[in-house]
Amino acid sequence: MYYFCRRGTLLSTAIFLYATTSPVNGYCGGALYSRLGGKEWIKQTVVGSLLFPTMISTTVIIINFVAIYYHASRAIPFATMVVVACICLFVVLPLNLVGAILGRNLSGSAEVPCRVNTVPRPIPEKKWFMEPAIIMLLGGILPFGSIFIEVYFVFTSFWAYKIYYVFGFMLLVFIILSVVTICATIVCTYFLLNAEDYRWQWTSLCSAGSIGIYVYLYSFYYFFFKTKMYGFFQTTFYFSYMALFSVTLSILCGTIGFLGTSVFVKKIYSDVKAE
Repeated sequence: MYYFCRRGTLLSTAIFLYATTSPVNGYCGGALYSRLGGKEWIKQTVVGSLLFPTMISTTVIIINFVAIYYHASRAIPFATMVVVACICLFVVLPLNLVGAILGRNLSGSAEVPCRVNTVPRPIPEKKWFMEPAIIMLLGGILPFGSIFIEVYFVFTSFWAYKIYYVFGFMLLVFIILSVVTICATIVCTYFLLNAEDYRWQWTSLCSAGSIGIYVYLYSFYYFFFKTKMYGFFQTTFYFSYMALFSVTLSILCGTIGFLGTSVFVKKIYSDVKAE
């Protein structure tokens, strides 16, 4: 237990796992992009490989400049930043490319459960609360409610410098979050399809990913009422890392919701009889 609580151990482990699982990211992204009929697969591979690391690197660089200005010990050495950039360019990107090629060749064929019209049909008008934007916004309420208590303890571990030991309970909460996210996203997708709106892919992804909005809003409450932070540096440090945490959680839950909804949509349309 002491090993995992040492400073920097979890961060180093996260970077190592992200780099080594890059082929999985490339495989899944390449296969899905090919099944959806995408043609610019090289662009998709580069964006899928570097978008998330670039977002993190940009945020960290901004925070690092602020930390250097205030002569804070949180400043990251320039050599460390160069090492991380080299890992992204020379390890993550090539492994993603290999995974994307394998995904396109092995799992890139579309598996349509029923006959699909080549011409998209017009989407009928519907009530305002059935619009995809409203469904996306409301889809994250239930998943956020399932982890609301755990979020408080995680934030306390981050910002109150209290060591978090109950990783088993966190795993249980993650399983509950996954189940609730899938169920909530399926319900949102069902309402959308019932309104004869076939744009379920982005709706399912964003409705599950909207949990990040509520987590970030909760971080404002936690900052003003549960912490004693003040000043430009501490404020920038807090909200920047909370933004990264919220975006990461959004991507994770959005992926889980999309995968669960894909299985649901494929199942219900496989029972449709072509006339």
